Amino acid sequence: MNRHKISILALASLGLSFAGFALAAPRAEIRTTSYGVPHVLADDFEGVGFGLGYAFAQTGICDIAARWVTVNAMRSRYFGPDEPSTDAYPSGPEPFTNVQSDFFWKSVLDRDLVGQELRSKPPLGPTTEVRELVRGYAAGYNHYLAKTGVDNIPDARCRGAEWVRPIAEQDVYLRALHWSSFLSSGALMQDYVRAAPPTAGAKSKSVQPKSGSNDLESSITSQPQGPGSNMIALGKEATDNGRGMLFANPHWVWHGPERWFEAQLTVPGKLNVYGGGVLGVPVVLFGHNEKVAWSHTLATPRRFTVYQLRLAPGSTTSYLYDGKPRAMTPRTVTVEVRGADGKLQNRSHTFWETHYGTVLQSAEFGWTDDTAYAVRDVAMNFRWLNQQLEMNRAQSVEQLDEAGRMYLGIGWLNTMAADSAGNTYYADRTGVPHVTNAQLDKCVNSDLGRRMLERRQMVLDGSRSECEWGSDADSIVPGTLGVAALPKLMRTDYVTNSNDSYWTNNPHQLLEGYPLIVGDERTTRSLRTRNGLLKIERRLKGVDGHPGKRFTLDQLEAITMDNRVLAAELWRDPLVSLCRKLPARAGLPAACDVLAKWDQTENLDSSGAVLWRRFFENLDYKAQKEVFAVPFDPADPINTPSGLNTEDPRVAKALNAAISDLLDSGVPLDAAYRGYQYETRGDTRIPMHGGLADAGQYNFMHNKTGWVPGKGWPEMYLGSTLILWMQFTEQGPKGRSIMTYSQSDNPSSPYYLDQVRLYSEKKSKPILFSERDILADPNLEVTRVPLPAR
Repeated sequence: MNRHKISILALASLGLSFAGFALAAPRAEIRTTSYGVPHVLADDFEGVGFGLGYAFAQTGICDIAARWVTVNAMRSRYFGPDEPSTDAYPSGPEPFTNVQSDFFWKSVLDRDLVGQELRSKPPLGPTTEVRELVRGYAAGYNHYLAKTGVDNIPDARCRGAEWVRPIAEQDVYLRALHWSSFLSSGALMQDYVRAAPPTAGAKSKSVQPKSGSNDLESSITSQPQGPGSNMIALGKEATDNGRGMLFANPHWVWHGPERWFEAQLTVPGKLNVYGGGVLGVPVVLFGHNEKVAWSHTLATPRRFTVYQLRLAPGSTTSYLYDGKPRAMTPRTVTVEVRGADGKLQNRSHTFWETHYGTVLQSAEFGWTDDTAYAVRDVAMNFRWLNQQLEMNRAQSVEQLDEAGRMYLGIGWLNTMAADSAGNTYYADRTGVPHVTNAQLDKCVNSDLGRRMLERRQMVLDGSRSECEWGSDADSIVPGTLGVAALPKLMRTDYVTNSNDSYWTNNPHQLLEGYPLIVGDERTTRSLRTRNGLLKIERRLKGVDGHPGKRFTLDQLEAITMDNRVLAAELWRDPLVSLCRKLPARAGLPAACDVLAKWDQTENLDSSGAVLWRRFFENLDYKAQKEVFAVPFDPADPINTPSGLNTEDPRVAKALNAAISDLLDSGVPLDAAYRGYQYETRGDTRIPMHGGLADAGQYNFMHNKTGWVPGKGWPEMYLGSTLILWMQFTEQGPKGRSIMTYSQSDNPSSPYYLDQVRLYSEKKSKPILFSERDILADPNLEVTRVPLPAR
């Protein structure tokens, strides 16, 4: 017989630091099932927010507590001003310092961005339901902290720490702003802080930040092995039962406050949703309810433009606008920093504002006697919470789209979905600057602007009003594109995306004719995108080795986790032929044989996978795009470019370097990943399968340090995270999931290691969605938490 543990929290006083929590009868119930998944049940939105905040704190309080410090501009107070921020955005190789982060977030606080949105009515301001969720979330988090006590937090990483504190509703909204600005102002904060007027007669065109610093190009443009995702939505023509099916795999960070958190939220008759959210955000970002399943991938629209300012003669802090000077506005912020002596002191920084936005300075964008650059950003909002909550409640793909049309608030993500009727859906329902192609023709008029436009970065002439963002009749916010200007696709076979633009989300119906700021068209697709499309097309043609010509749920899981490497399918055979012709050297004949026998996958025991990966890595990012034998053909985007140009000397050089890498570090030429790609948890080393997205590996896995001689690729940093496979059936939604890094980052938690092992073994766990399945779980624990009196 199953024994279900039930904990009824004591209704005791919560102390002066948590004043106002006069407790009512229990109204939120947290049913925690196997692997630490909370299923929160309450009778209203405030209650379900309360339960979720409590459950989040139980599992990840140290990670999310650090985020509250960040958004309140207090990192320098607690952790020192010049230390690298361990809470930095995951976009770019150089972390911000704590004081750079604090200056940026103090500017957000001083401008009262949260208050401005809270004073707005929907769609710009939060809905009543979102306000209730946020209110409950903050109260639930605080209740856990009061009940447990800072000195008794189970996670030693923040036990007794002075920076762990109760939160206010504003903290949750600030966290939502933090999430929305990943690919715009948040990633540019170093460049904002660097900006300072030049001294008289300055000649330099730019500052020279450290190598690899987070300037515009390294922060915002597509990078090798950057954040991303895979997503497939299958419709009635592609599934075995004629209903919708979903595969979701966000490629994201493994540690810290950006980790996913798997949960179910239920308010009977109003909300019943299962999926992944991020710490500190009281909505499910991707997952499913009774009728709709959806996910997101990193979208291609730009979220900001840079304006090139022509400075007024004799003033480096005034700029010309339609021939008339406008003065910049200095805005000084002050934060507390802890000095080397442990004492607190104030440190100030002055930002310079234009009517476009804040002035920045980087290796690309200098501030001289005659030129400066400012950024206008569309993404600093939290109306996306409204949009996500309505998506959580949608009962068809049409209703899902209506949520997007109403708010256009999601910061930087595509949306794709399938519903129980077998329809699939893709749309960009994000905020995008209203910059037309005609404007680009008129307003990109500098050498830098033209060079950046080749990378689809918009540097516009800031001296003319005709280069301002426009608006559409259906724009939600002035200066943004309306719904009709954004791509959308509804089909009954499939839609898919792996972070390239919308153009090939279904190659049988190419999406074209949208503004360049939205995305690129008729351009080369990434190998990962092509691998995903080939997986689907081969399945529907019945040529992938699996029975039938439609997807079963088991087949969807197997195909998306087969670890095949598309670059190897295209290059391995010509590479072996080249290998056998190279001048004799140590290890060469054996290396050729190893590559010839390799099964072209990155499974744990695929002999030769290590040698292959070192070959690919030794081709620099530019070479990886240029050594194809057959060029890209826009009429065949799935199959081109192809082949390997073995006459290119970079190919032989990379192969020889790979052989030397292994021989010099004592790694066998036929080594597999089992001993050379791994995650360490405590004293346990767990081997990891998967590999590089740039090589066309669908199951992306990447460590932070890269290759370590003799050790391989230790400690995962970025890649596959919370993976969902689900299908609608006559009995309701059924599916499986795996949290690759486990539900908790707390080394003392029982949920720290369990799913890491599952993932290593290519196993998954059932999604427990129905009441019957939840209550039948043998490891069910029920916690009833009291809500504060209203």
